[in-house]
Amino acid sequence: MEECQDESEPKDLVMAPKYYSAFPNLPGDTGGTLGSAGQAAVLANTVIVKDLYETLRKFDRASYEFSKELRKVAYAIAKDLSTEVRVTAGTVSRATQAVQVAKGLRASNDRIPTIKLRANESFVSKSRPNSKRKTKVTRGDVFFGAEFGGGLTPKTKQFLRHRGQSGYFFWPTVRKRKNQIAKEYLEGIDKVVKNLGIG
Repeated sequence: MEECQDESEPKDLVMAPKYYSAFPNLPGDTGGTLGSAGQAAVLANTVIVKDLYETLRKFDRASYEFSKELRKVAYAIAKDLSTEVRVTAGTVSRATQAVQVAKGLRASNDRIPTIKLRANESFVSKSRPNSKRKTKVTRGDVFFGAEFGGGLTPKTKQFLRHRGQSGYFFWPTVRKRKNQIAKEYLEGIDKVVKNLGIG
């Protein structure tokens, strides 16, 4: 599918790419922090760490231990966040779906704090177990309904009311901790750089 362009527009006009974010425009949210990786600014819709990948590459070239140590920092942050997501999932009304999905969230061993869903694991349902189903249901099948809700079609009636992009347990937890995540991560980079003597 091609995008049509009006001939009256200048040819060198550059359109900004669209970004989708878990961080809606929250009032009074102007947090930011500084570190070796540059500046992390929590703007209206996202957390931006300026020149992060270039900085990580530079330190990675300076010491072969850098990536290994940074992965430990990022894993610890992601593990704490995934634990908090599980706790928040338990507070959702009719929490069974959220709790079952949250059990499949795992911190990933990456240089940036990353949480992944074990999407192919079976979803445990008390009302309709997989043993009685023709097609097995996985955590990945249920995640988006449990997180964002549903109810508009017969296939999504089992979920809570649709909440747009707000979410019920995962994204609210990430939004609540976004300033802390950026701060811990940049402080972790600073600590690794200092310990390795490559700053």
